[in-house]
Amino acid sequence: MSHWTSTRRAALRGLLASAAIVTAGLPAMAEDSLVLNYNQWFPNGHWSQAEGLHKWFAEIEEVTEGRVKVQASAKPLAPPNRNYQAVLDGVADIAWGPHGYTPGVFPLTEMAELPFITEDAGISSKAFWRLWKEHFEPTGMQSDVVTLAMHVTAGGNISMRDEPVTSMEEFRGKKIRVPTPVVGRVLQEQGVVPVSGSLTELREMLSRGIVDGTVISDELVTGFKVDDDVHAVTNIPGGIFSNTAFVIMNKAKWDQISPEDQAAIMAISGEVLSERMGALWQSNDLIAREMFKERLGENYVTASDAFMAEIAEAFSGELDAWKATAADLGVDGAAAVEFYQTQIQELSN
Repeated sequence: MSHWTSTRRAALRGLLASAAIVTAGLPAMAEDSLVLNYNQWFPNGHWSQAEGLHKWFAEIEEVTEGRVKVQASAKPLAPPNRNYQAVLDGVADIAWGPHGYTPGVFPLTEMAELPFITEDAGISSKAFWRLWKEHFEPTGMQSDVVTLAMHVTAGGNISMRDEPVTSMEEFRGKKIRVPTPVVGRVLQEQGVVPVSGSLTELREMLSRGIVDGTVISDELVTGFKVDDDVHAVTNIPGGIFSNTAFVIMNKAKWDQISPEDQAAIMAISGEVLSERMGALWQSNDLIAREMFKERLGENYVTASDAFMAEIAEAFSGELDAWKATAADLGVDGAAAVEFYQTQIQELSN
């Protein structure tokens, strides 16, 4: 062996030994981490993402000591109405989104979308997670994914491009963007023209006059920066509807996480994450409401008792219809409604 070869091998052994000493004192490298892709279809800076889900992502990395990380996609991996399927197919590892964007797929959640049922989205979200665990999950709903949170949004109002709507008669004939099948079905029966469209399409729909208005919570109007096209709001106490939403993970990716890290993730998810997301909706809705009241003045109105009675009458058949659907799916609808209402009441005290 030449002197040059011997010297080179000795130097290489020295470098490897030094590297081993240095590496031993460092945390696991990035390649040892499981990186999960989150379908970022909502604006990155929206408080539901920046203050809600993105902080939860950071907590996942913290509680797993870097073994599990979540990376938000630079652009949507799937549109909002394909969120659930994207996780099922492995296009995305984690997704968040409303159940109502896929009409007919999640009929059990429609109970929590009925009018006047969401006074406080934080409390209702905690109750909704418990309802999901007690009554809905046993049916096999969402059994093809791992469910990490189930929450509700703040109650929706009627936001219009021009004048506020103060009666069902004034509502009839108007083209209204609707976020859930329940709302669309009922408004159509009342002579309103429902127009389907996601939040990402709402600005164009309003600015171009494709719709006369939308049913939506106040915070989403400001959060999606469509308030320049909203000049009148009718506040519906408890909401004319509420959205329900999921946070889900691909099962195969979940199975790649150790049982210890799965437990650590679930400890900051479930009821905890559900309540956090709902509470964020509630607090930001109250902020947006005050901004609207200041800007719109007399064009921000609260629905009269007479209008509330008309809305109640319009939706009166929906609960019975839901109970029949629930029975077909193996759920005691009356017991589920009572459970949800009892949970909300107890959590409100």
